[in-house]
Amino acid sequence: MTRSDFSSTAGRGVAASVLASVLFGAISLLGGHLDGFTPVETTAWRVLFLLLALGAVHASTSARRRLKTITKRIARSPKLIVIVLLNAAIMWVQLWVFMWGPANGHAQDIAFGYFLLPLVMVVVGRIFFHDRLRPLQWWAVAAAVVGVLAQAIIAGGVNWPVLIIAGLYPIYFALRRWTGIDSMQVFFIEIILLVVPAVVVLVVPYVADPDRGIPTTWPAVLLMAILSAVAMICYILASRLLPLSLFGLLSYLEPVLVLGASLLLGEVLGVADVFVYVPIVIALVLLGLSGRRRRRDHLEEPPL
Repeated sequence: MTRSDFSSTAGRGVAASVLASVLFGAISLLGGHLDGFTPVETTAWRVLFLLLALGAVHASTSARRRLKTITKRIARSPKLIVIVLLNAAIMWVQLWVFMWGPANGHAQDIAFGYFLLPLVMVVVGRIFFHDRLRPLQWWAVAAAVVGVLAQAIIAGGVNWPVLIIAGLYPIYFALRRWTGIDSMQVFFIEIILLVVPAVVVLVVPYVADPDRGIPTTWPAVLLMAILSAVAMICYILASRLLPLSLFGLLSYLEPVLVLGASLLLGEVLGVADVFVYVPIVIALVLLGLSGRRRRRDHLEEPPL
């Protein structure tokens, strides 16, 4: 891979990450207006629309061929089977907690989880995958640490949704990269595995109560599911195109947007929250400056 190829790949990865963050912010806002649907049901709808979107992505002959090849590789390896099953379970939990938070007044906990997630991703990428950070990116990490510590002090600890987001996602992405199955095809396989529980979740309530009607908020659920499908595909694409550390740092845009959604849903920030979000904004600005410098002088060697 040449330096220009690496720059182009990184540019696509950054664009995919930013688009995913914007869409996740919109989904979080919609999550507070889905009366009549439980978080488990909205998660199931997200899975079904992800299946449709990924099916369209894999409609070409070459994509189906790659899917067949990776499926055979996984089927022949008990280790890969276990990892794919584990990652599918992690993905279901992550999809669910993202819908549960806004619907239950915990949107700020979800935002805090995504504030902490990039730091964990940076640590994982640096220790296990030897990712290199530019000086401005190290300063961005330092600013983000200040913001996260301030949030932990203000909140009086770390709630369980935070631990789910910041603890499980790094495991998910690290396992994919470590085993060499970090591809859109494997994500498709994971979603296929989640279709069975998704269908059960959606069908069982109507079997138990045949007279149950369709909630009037179904258009919002439909829009949420469509946006979710596009957002997750962009998120997985960004994870493949970027070093794990840079991918993690760029994820700071998402909690800022999720936080904005939480404010629109009625949650309130205090004066002390300035100590949280000002450092996070500084971290994002430093990342933007680092990205411009990377494109200008290509000082960092491209990965092989």
